[in-house]
Amino acid sequence: MATTVNSTTTGTTRVTASSGLPSLQQMKSELTAALIAAGVSDARASDITPRGFPRGVSWPDAYRMVTRRTEDGNAASPGNLVLSPDLLKSNLAATRTLAAQGVTELSRFPRGTSVTGAIDALYRDTANGKVASAMARAGIYDLSAFPAGTGAFAAFKLVEDPDKPGTVSADRYKAYQAANSALQALGITTLANFPRGTTALEARQTLEPKADLMLSMLGVGKVNFRDQGVSSLSALAILTQLPASLSQMKSLPAGQSADKLALHAVAAKQLVAAGYDSLAPFATMGGFTGKTVTPRDALAAVQQRPAPADLPPPVSASTERLFQPTPTLAKRSYGQPNPVTSSVLTPPASQQVKPNPPATNVTLVTAAQVLEFNKSFWTPRG
Repeated sequence: MATTVNSTTTGTTRVTASSGLPSLQQMKSELTAALIAAGVSDARASDITPRGFPRGVSWPDAYRMVTRRTEDGNAASPGNLVLSPDLLKSNLAATRTLAAQGVTELSRFPRGTSVTGAIDALYRDTANGKVASAMARAGIYDLSAFPAGTGAFAAFKLVEDPDKPGTVSADRYKAYQAANSALQALGITTLANFPRGTTALEARQTLEPKADLMLSMLGVGKVNFRDQGVSSLSALAILTQLPASLSQMKSLPAGQSADKLALHAVAAKQLVAAGYDSLAPFATMGGFTGKTVTPRDALAAVQQRPAPADLPPPVSASTERLFQPTPTLAKRSYGQPNPVTSSVLTPPASQQVKPNPPATNVTLVTAAQVLEFNKSFWTPRG
């Protein structure tokens, strides 16, 4: 079947066959112009292979790496084949990263492997230390900033710089650190309760608006915290841990004590997770007439069985599952000796003989003093 190619005024290539590509001359022309625009000033269409790519990468292979198809609204057409400057810059940066790893050609990889795919193949093999080295250069020496169960390669892909494949983006890593810290503040150490494929950033984006509602229900703002840039999830964790976390508070709402505020914070967390966005609907209940409704009062009404006839229904979907803490299982280390918890030479504290009642003052005396005491004690009193 013949393939017809139409060049539009925007520089895109329209292909009528599902597997067709532009002619070799057109691919060379478009890719050379894009290479020069990307900074490869010595690129020429007359070159045997395109400059900026590993040795052995042909013009058609390079063209496939830097193009994507876009929808054109025609069901009989595969769409427009567009050369993406972003993909080109990414592949050029990936080529430099591969060269730094000592890889200058793709012959060692399966046929059709792209430049970025070659980097992934290198880093996926954790035995060669490539991914650990890349993360160490960015200051990442452990995976504490990621949910439990995240492997080294998966963690790297989460923080990989899209503009420089094979390197870590400092901004993305800081974002994951902040997101995981906010989740861990509520005891969420894994993403098992979230839909499969959810990242820590997406989990935080899901829970942060709910935490804002909880703080609003308590009448607490960021101005009440010493760190006014604290995330809403971390702020909620601070409130639920009062009075132990009182040092992190700048002020408390008027008329609130630390103990009561902690109880209200726990109640607000349960209410919002159950689907109640505010306390306003509870004010219409007959039992709260003329009374200021608190989160604890509202939670007591929700938990009452049988439920009151005028109990307002939730306005949002329940997110109780997402707020459930996921404690981390203790990991056994085989590189350290087990701590000694009991010994055959020393009895445990529960079996040690202690004076009853415990003696507070102990005085050492001699045998002569004991005899003198007995003599004076047993002397007949007349």
